[in-house]
Amino acid sequence: MSAPHLLSGAICLALSFALCFALTAIISLTVLSASASAQESANILARKGNAALARNDNPQAISNLSEALSIGSVPIYTRASILNDRAIAYTRQKKYELALNDFNSAIESFPEYAIAYNNRGLLLQQMGFYKEAIEDFNRAIALQPQQGATFHNRANALKKAGAEKTAFKDYGKALTLLDDKSAPHLARGMIHAKHDRSYAALRELNLALSHKHNHASALYSRGKIYLALKDTGNAISDITKAVDLAPQTIEYQMTLAEIYQEKGQFTSARTVLNDILKAEPANTKAMVMRGRVLRSLNRNDQALEDLDEAVALEGSAVTYAERALVYASSNMPELSAADMDTAIQKAPKTARSWAALGLAAQLTGLTNNAERYYREALKRDKKDEISLAGLEELGFLNPPEAAGATTAEGEAKAIAEAKADESDGWSLQEAGDNHYIAVNPRYNRLEIPLDLYGPEKPKILEWTELNGNYKGFGLLRYNAGSKSKKDAHEQVVVINLRKQKVLSIEPYRWGGKIAEWTWKTTELIVKDPDGITNTLTLKKKVKKAPARVAKQKYWSDDNGGFWLSNPKPTKRVKKRRRIRKKKQKGLFGIFGF
Repeated sequence: MSAPHLLSGAICLALSFALCFALTAIISLTVLSASASAQESANILARKGNAALARNDNPQAISNLSEALSIGSVPIYTRASILNDRAIAYTRQKKYELALNDFNSAIESFPEYAIAYNNRGLLLQQMGFYKEAIEDFNRAIALQPQQGATFHNRANALKKAGAEKTAFKDYGKALTLLDDKSAPHLARGMIHAKHDRSYAALRELNLALSHKHNHASALYSRGKIYLALKDTGNAISDITKAVDLAPQTIEYQMTLAEIYQEKGQFTSARTVLNDILKAEPANTKAMVMRGRVLRSLNRNDQALEDLDEAVALEGSAVTYAERALVYASSNMPELSAADMDTAIQKAPKTARSWAALGLAAQLTGLTNNAERYYREALKRDKKDEISLAGLEELGFLNPPEAAGATTAEGEAKAIAEAKADESDGWSLQEAGDNHYIAVNPRYNRLEIPLDLYGPEKPKILEWTELNGNYKGFGLLRYNAGSKSKKDAHEQVVVINLRKQKVLSIEPYRWGGKIAEWTWKTTELIVKDPDGITNTLTLKKKVKKAPARVAKQKYWSDDNGGFWLSNPKPTKRVKKRRRIRKKKQKGLFGIFGF
């Protein structure tokens, strides 16, 4: 073959190779371009779904996210994220099975996805599977140990599973990691409140509200603590704020109505109850309470309307007892007696039911029945004021249930125990099962319910009256029921002696750990052994009088501008008073002398 022919063949072969390479490159670029386009489409749909989720448009979120998942070529992490978001939308719609499937798929796609473990744990907790939820939170924490929200979630699951001590530690860990610490402080406060540690609960709730001042649940909970401490003014203030922030929460309004009723502010109570019944016309508890309030306002006809409806809807013992009381107040003894019989047949379980029956019997002249009903009420609540007042009016003074009378031997023992606990006049009084109050005759307005952290009887350890800059304040240190020195839990009551008011109960020692107390001119800062700091205001800061300089004044106009006036201070110049000489009369005056 000639050289030209060989050259021609080589050129053809080279061209064919080049053409094949070019076609391959074009196909590859087309595939990559299609893949990138599909991925971008999936990302756009995912962002749309996420935005819908943020505005609680769950159906739209599910639609967008499902469409994104239908696109095949999506990276593993992106797919897991989309599945996680769709599972959240399903959870909000209470479609738990679909949500659980999506969370499982997300974790299968990306096993190191901590967020999916956390969210699946929340779903399992919501479904009542606390053990499984805790396992998911454990895995999420192992993957992301600095995620404070997961510690808080695990604490919630532990608390519901009955492991409160471990939960308390997790809430503490969450406090060190979260920026907004209101939720963990609130949760710790509720644990303290459950165990009747009122001042510890108050400490935590104050800290919660320092981080989020408009937290309705924290305000309501603090109001309930104030109520337990007989600080009704602060209780009404906090619960009223909670009602304003969450007007749809009927529980808040019911508590507020109860406080008004107990204080004798019946018009205010009726206003709140009217709002409740407007929102929930079939709320029988509110009907009964409004009936009670209307009776107190001498509007028995209106009270009967509410109680008749409550009887028709529910017919509980308390509704019959309250209606019996209204009948008795309206001089209808036969109807009152009939309702009393029905209430007793329905076996009233509350002190309020028996107290209402006792008052109804007293009004209708059934003295023996009244005494029996009052005593039944006192079996359920030793401090029921209606029953105590009723027994006193009937001539049954110092009933055993009310006064807590003891035998001579028991009284002697109580006196001996009180003397053993005395410290500069301080002594302990038992106020129920494992409840103790510290009292001192020098401060007769003070009855301090002690926070306890153990099963043993508390013991007063030290009393200190402060001097100098802190004069007027006192510190009462006590053992808070610890069994041994190893588990010693010592607390200190900080008291304003001039006002005879407890400022707080602060930690002093937890086992081998000592709290840090820092005294400043107007404040006391206490850092507990876990590192949680609380600041107490001892007295108001004295403000220096400002220099007498003319203040700047601003006036706004319709165009949003401001005219500025800043006059310079001018010194006052005393005017000289012109003293006129009196003209002399007589000869000297005539001649000008």
